[in-house]
Amino acid sequence: MLTIRQAIPDDFPAQDNLFQTGFWGNMKTACGQQAVFFLVETVLPDSKPLRFPFMLLLRETADGYTYAYAPRAPSVTVADEFRGTLMEALAGAVRPWLPADCVCLRFDPPWKSFYSAKHPAPTKELAELRMNFGTSTARLKKPISEHLCPDTVVINLALPPERILSSMRQTTRNSIRKAYRSKVNFAVRGKGTLESWHRLYTDTAKRKHFYYESLPYFRRLFTEKKERLTGKNGTVPLSAPPPDPEFHILTARKDNVLLSGIVLALCGRTAYYMYAGSSLAQRELMPNYGLQWEAMLFARRKGCTAYDLMGIPPNGSKAHPMAGLYIFKTGFGGDHVRYCGAWDYLYDEEAYRYFCQEEQLSSLQPHTVL
Repeated sequence: MLTIRQAIPDDFPAQDNLFQTGFWGNMKTACGQQAVFFLVETVLPDSKPLRFPFMLLLRETADGYTYAYAPRAPSVTVADEFRGTLMEALAGAVRPWLPADCVCLRFDPPWKSFYSAKHPAPTKELAELRMNFGTSTARLKKPISEHLCPDTVVINLALPPERILSSMRQTTRNSIRKAYRSKVNFAVRGKGTLESWHRLYTDTAKRKHFYYESLPYFRRLFTEKKERLTGKNGTVPLSAPPPDPEFHILTARKDNVLLSGIVLALCGRTAYYMYAGSSLAQRELMPNYGLQWEAMLFARRKGCTAYDLMGIPPNGSKAHPMAGLYIFKTGFGGDHVRYCGAWDYLYDEEAYRYFCQEEQLSSLQPHTVL
């Protein structure tokens, strides 16, 4: 049994999941998507009642197909055997609030994969068979592309700093020490640094052929505040609204020259490595390594207990085009976490075939769509 009601952003409780906050929904709405907010209650077999917020983003593809996207949702712990049935129930419950031409609902759950790096996933067909076990429609499909990277590194910031350092690869520790010996200056800066950081970020993305966001996007990110809205019937928030996530720019400079910079997000007890830019100049000083260590210390002082490095290749294969990113991020220790990735619940099977063809033929380079 599942009950759902439409909500407003301020109804959402404080949480560690940045991508299911009212702030993130409002931010994406300001950027041209449409966020829809719900509060859900359900009871699954052998579990206590589950209550959780559920935010969807309505998106349109280049060819005009509309789909709904649930980033890092449903944000609730569910036994493996009930994952498919919960997604099926949610997809059916929200259908009346979605556009009539909505092709599918794409879930991107914060659930660990059935399969590990040592035990690769089987064929797409077998993975779908397992996820659809117990459902009544068998309409959950594994999409061609991912939005949020299924693999990441999460560092335990609750450990003492010396323990965090000791868990790192020796070469990573040496690189951090070299950055400090080279007298690279690290600082936490406000949005006044945004334009110079964005130039560095854009140059880096073009150099590496990554997708990148525009400067107005980041201006919204640093200025967007949740609107204190009321519902259609004049409803008010259920309780005091939670605090907005915090966004900070951390930079590495040498002789007042910007060498590296990252945008760090803090949401509840979790920090996120969101966006980054770095110069080719003076790379031998290892500013990127020192900057990550400074980000960990800063997030730890702010009360965070986890640091999500937001995406790595699935393994350390040297043939992977982003093999260097794997080496860089895994060098900081932490846990290699593999999520189950995106799953589509089909509303229109015929339109979905064309929708998948558009994704497959897209000429865009692979990138994380936040």
